This record gives sequence, C-alpha cells and structure tokens, in this order.
Amino acid sequence: MRANRPARACGLLLLATSLAGCTQFLGGNAELPQRRWFKVNVEPMRNALENSERPYPFQIQIKSFDVSRAYNRNELIVRRDQYELQRDNLHHWMERPGDMFTDVVKQYLRQADLFTYIGGDRDFYERRPQYLLSGTIKAIERFDSGDVWAAHLAMSMELVRQEDGKVIWQDDFDAERTVFFPEMKHTVAAFSAILAEQMKKYIRQIDFVFLNKQRVGANGDGLPTITTDGDTNGALQDTSLRIDTDASDYELLPGKLAP
Repeated sequence: MRANRPARACGLLLLATSLAGCTQFLGGNAELPQRRWFKVNVEPMRNALENSERPYPFQIQIKSFDVSRAYNRNELIVRRDQYELQRDNLHHWMERPGDMFTDVVKQYLRQADLFTYIGGDRDFYERRPQYLLSGTIKAIERFDSGDVWAAHLAMSMELVRQEDGKVIWQDDFDAERTVFFPEMKHTVAAFSAILAEQMKKYIRQIDFVFLNKQRVGANGDGLPTITTDGDTNGALQDTSLRIDTDASDYELLPGKLAP
C-alpha cells in the first residue's frame, strides 16, 4: 500500500497541472453564458394632426392580443431559413409577447390622448366600453443567416364598435428591418422601431375616423364616411375599409430604443 503513495501523489499532481492548464487555456475567468431579458420600447411621439378634436369622448378597451402559437413563448424565436425556427434559450422576453404588445399599444394610444378613457381587460370588469381594439401577432422573429440579421414583425389590428359589432377600422402589416450587428439588443430595437412607425400611421388613421365623425356626423348605419384622399365632402367609402393615409403629420422623437 505504501509503495503506491508516490504514484498516486504523482497522478494527483498531473491532474492538478492539467486543470490549471485548461483554466489558463479558457482565459482564467471563463464564465457560462447568462440569460438576457428584453422588452419592446415605447418611442416618444409628437402628434400634430391639424384640427384634431382629441380626446374623443369614448371608452376604449384594449383586449389582450392573440399570438400565433409558434411565437407565444418567452424565448425569442430565431428563423434560420423558411423551414427552421429555433427557440433562443439565452434571450428571453420580460413577459409573453401578447401581454407585452397589448401594453405597448395601450401606452401609444394614451400618449396620443386619443380617447377620454383607454384601459385593458382588467379595467372593464364593471363597465362596458363603446369600442374594443384587438390585435394578433402573426410573427415576431429574428432572421439569422450567420452574417445577415433582420427583425421580422407581422401584426393585425381592428377597432370594433360594441353597440352593433361593426368593424370601423382595421389594418395589418408585415415588416422586416435589417440589423447590422449580431447582438440581440439591436434586433429588439428594430422591433421597437417597426411598431413605432406603424403606430404613428395607425393613430393618425383612427384619429381621422373619429375627427370625420365629429365633423360630418354619421351616415345611415351610424358610421362616419371618408374617402382615401381624406375628402369629407360627398364621401362614399365606409370606414370599415382600410384607410391608406399619409402619416407625415406625426413625428417620431429620438429616444432609447432598447436596454
């Protein structure tokens, strides 16, 4: 037994030397990757629609947004190609995408001061809103080919009058923005910028619907009437159709895009 002690000691010395060498090879302070958490940012926005009569005297409920099943999770989703989606286990949303986007859209509408009261599902347990705004997130993913990155966001929204279930406004978008740096924060900043541009457009459209209603009253079915060029005289187009209007009356202010 004693004869084996020098050999055992020598073996332990070699093991310690090997471990020390590995530590040095890894840099001495090697750390495991840590999870990181992100959220979409609400951009400051200056609203300047001429003769707007905001806030309009209505209560609006922002219903919790639906999310396509593939994206309804806390991990950010990475698309490698048209066939492959991956969950990124190191990069997470602070909250589920449906809850996050519902809150962000609500903040944009409040920032624009569009209506006298804007609330979520919990705010309408004991009251009935005049209008419901709902939405669906069809895709929220990062394209990653290894040397090219992009943020892809696709959504739809509609505003429904509670009185008769009439859709008075609706729109959808499918947008992609190239990202020039691989860090995930730049992709999240791109998601924020895409949504900010769309909300800039949508706030003006909704404002125009209610402004036109205030100006010219209602037609036979109780809806305002407008044309695609914004003419309120002799208009024939119903506001339940998509309204393509210029969003130049709104200006995005510089702000921090993402943490």
